Amino acid sequence: MSYKKILLPVAGTCHQKRATKALAHALRLNPEHIVVLHAIDPLPKVVGGTAHAEMLREANAEALTRLAPLVNSIEAAKVSYSVHVMEGTPADTIIKAAHEEECDIIVMFTDGRDDLEDLLIGSITERVLRNTDLPLLAVRK
Repeated sequence: MSYKKILLPVAGTCHQKRATKALAHALRLNPEHIVVLHAIDPLPKVVGGTAHAEMLREANAEALTRLAPLVNSIEAAKVSYSVHVMEGTPADTIIKAAHEEECDIIVMFTDGRDDLEDLLIGSITERVLRNTDLPLLAVRK
């Protein structure tokens, strides 16, 4: 099966090995376009105006630097792509971006349950799965 547009969300810490594995699975789906998404946690509400904008610019620049090896792999595969850095809670941001970008599928890596928070409220992947109407390919480590 082939998907035209794939959303590839990458964790805040951008675990290169896991992101590369998820990308390999995404490329097997023969996409026409890959949307790489990096969600940054919402900035504190007490930070506003130019300080907020500056913090977003810094977070965006850092994310793009961390995503460079992944982007290089996509370019080497000769697949068109776009990179988005969005502020928001990860699961909600992933779902929102998938719909805004009109993606056909979400491909993301998962470690399963990592800590007490995941045990209590579920992992990001689980939250995306429960709240999206799009197909989701979860790639284990």
